[in-house]
Amino acid sequence: MLFKHIAIVGVGLIGGSFALAVRRAGVCERITGWDSQEVLDQSMARGVIDGVERAFESGETSDADLVYLAAPVGAIVSFLRTRSRSLKPGAIVSDAGSTKRDICRIARKALSREVIFIGGHPMAGSERSGVEFADADLFRGAAYALILGDDASPDAVRAMVDTVTSIGATPISLTAEQHDRIAARISHSPQLVSTALALAVGRTSDAQALSLAGSGVLDMTRLAESRWSVWEDICRTNSDEITSALDDTIAQMEAVRSAISSGDFSSAGDMFTAAGESARLLRESKRSAG
Repeated sequence: MLFKHIAIVGVGLIGGSFALAVRRAGVCERITGWDSQEVLDQSMARGVIDGVERAFESGETSDADLVYLAAPVGAIVSFLRTRSRSLKPGAIVSDAGSTKRDICRIARKALSREVIFIGGHPMAGSERSGVEFADADLFRGAAYALILGDDASPDAVRAMVDTVTSIGATPISLTAEQHDRIAARISHSPQLVSTALALAVGRTSDAQALSLAGSGVLDMTRLAESRWSVWEDICRTNSDEITSALDDTIAQMEAVRSAISSGDFSSAGDMFTAAGESARLLRESKRSAG
């Protein structure tokens, strides 16, 4: 076992799935959670956690060896600023936040030198949220970004790498800046493109037309069901990189539109060929990583 006690802050889809995955992998002896009482009751009833982590509310020192922050970005930042005194010396703190620059910056300021922070982001998830959708297999075959600070001890890094590997994910070391730039293009921008497409499709008031929708448009608009309560913090903390990623996407869409409207179908065909090759390489990369 890598840890005696893991505390999960935010026992939702990601936090709950992490708890189920590390439990199955035998990574720790005991798992506690900190969330609303309703979520905690549901999590214990489902066997996701063993009990409630009360130290973060009482101000006492938690004996958790790993504190896993699986809340929205703003809540993670708030926890680091207000609950850092409840972390014991030698504890590892990691997170699953979808942006990394703000979280890592606040962690460096708020945490004592005796607490080790290793930022993280599992590239896995769903448009659904809540512990009722927690799945021990959620991370299997997924890339898992780890942001390793200069002060992270080799033992702590090894423990997190082993934990990520044990739940079926592939650890990838990045800087916070690299992560936010990449995530804007492979995660954040696709979410917003799906949102825009769903809005465009939804402008029709013809129910019969909507009933013709096939798997293509359903697949492309699936992410539009995601909650703004999750995505607001992502957009706020990575707005510069998201804007740049959307600019690139819009430029490509305008190029396709121009080719179609002008009758330049040769250029449109070239775009299809290039896009198909990019999609094929993306799928192959994903398969090889899994």
